[in-house]
Parts: sequence; C-alpha cells; structure tokens
Amino acid sequence: MKYSVIVVAVLALLVGCTEPKADVEKLNHANALVNSAQFEEGVQQLEEIQKKSPNDPALKQSLVSAHIKYGHFFLYNDTLSPKVKYPTALKHYRAALKIDPNNKDAQDNANQIIEIYKMMGREVPNV
Repeated sequence: MKYSVIVVAVLALLVGCTEPKADVEKLNHANALVNSAQFEEGVQQLEEIQKKSPNDPALKQSLVSAHIKYGHFFLYNDTLSPKVKYPTALKHYRAALKIDPNNKDAQDNANQIIEIYKMMGREVPNV
C-alpha cells in the first residue's frame, strides 16, 4: 500500500510537470516557410509556437535550424552590403546559440564574422 501511494504521487507529479508539445501541423508549416526561404515569417511562427511549448525539443531544433539558415542567407548573400549582412547574420547565429550553445555551425559562423570585424579594426556589434 505504501509503495502504491508513492507510485501514484510520482505519476501525478510527472503528469503535472509535462509541458505541451508543439502543434505538429504548425511546426511543419513554419519549417516549410523557412525551407522555402521565407525566413522572417517562418521564424516568427516558430517563436509564436514557442510561447505555448517553450521546452519542446523538436521546436528548439527547428528554431536553431531556422536561425542558422537565416544567418547563412545574409552571410553568403553577395548582393547585400557588409553593413547589412554581417550584423544581421551574427544576430541569427547568436539566436541559435542561445537555444543550443554547443551548435558548431552557429559558433563557427559567428566566430568568422567576429574575425572579419577584428580584421577591419571595427567593433563587433552587440546584436
């Protein structure tokens, strides 16, 4: 009997502590926007989903991926001026690193931009 009460209490605690998972349909739609280069709208939708499911691992991975892809869009876009592309790309790589501090792609690209600023003798933007 004693163990039954403990088991029930633990199960109640676990059920009460679980957070809702992200809506799969909304998540897929936001990812599709990002994958079709509609970065701003896709990231905004992912951030809206995050308000309701802040700890969903799939959502976190989608946000990291979206910020990295958006950062790549700016960093590797030869039609943009350095004043636009570097700080904006850095902002997105840093956003990815806030979610996943160990993401090598985001870290490498952020470091590359920081080195570019240092080589130009300029202050790294705090974005």
